[in-house]
Amino acid sequence: MQKIEGATLRMAHDKGQSHFQDLHLHDCTFDNCSLSMVKIPARMSRVQHVRLSGCRAVNAMIMPCVFEDVVVQDLSTNPILLVWASFFRRVTLVGKIGKINLNLTPEAFCQDGPRLAQFAAARAAFYANTDWALDISEAKLLGLRCEGVPLHLIKRDPRTQVILDKRGRYPGHHALDKRFAQAFPIADSVLRGFDESDHPAMLMAASLAAPKKRRDEELGAIAELRTLGFLEDA
Repeated sequence: MQKIEGATLRMAHDKGQSHFQDLHLHDCTFDNCSLSMVKIPARMSRVQHVRLSGCRAVNAMIMPCVFEDVVVQDLSTNPILLVWASFFRRVTLVGKIGKINLNLTPEAFCQDGPRLAQFAAARAAFYANTDWALDISEAKLLGLRCEGVPLHLIKRDPRTQVILDKRGRYPGHHALDKRFAQAFPIADSVLRGFDESDHPAMLMAASLAAPKKRRDEELGAIAELRTLGFLEDA
């Protein structure tokens, strides 16, 4: 495995159909970079057998890309790493991980029906042959939004990373009283958005890398939802 240490990439843009493999990137910075700038699944770049440790992503973005057998340890994101319509197979996040949004669609506000159908078909085929997708159980997250990854394929810490399912035990935000909103305003807002969405289930992960006030609030909300019986079993 080739090791690259202390490198800084600026304005580097991968146009797709690339294959990055057998690399260890340590203490590297990705400044205004983008990965796999593609429109269709057939052109997605692939990242395989790669380890990132102590790296930084600044104003960086990942478009539709395939990740397989990847470990990301202690990743700083500024302000947030947006990941669009990417597929994950045996990808581990460990240590302190900055804000990441894993988005279902290939780009923001995408309404192209045929294109969305291509990604849906490719996603279904990919995960049908995936033993597990993500392992976040040992990650101290600063903020994670997770769409497009089958929740049953995510390894998680059931104490701090939980699943709510509209088809299961979660009855909806209306079942919570005003005291919940007053005590846990962040979680209350998240649950309102979940109710308004067409997603049947969601991952709620406490931001263990956030300041104490937010961390304690999110952990408190998870504990309350567990007491109410609204969470799925681990």
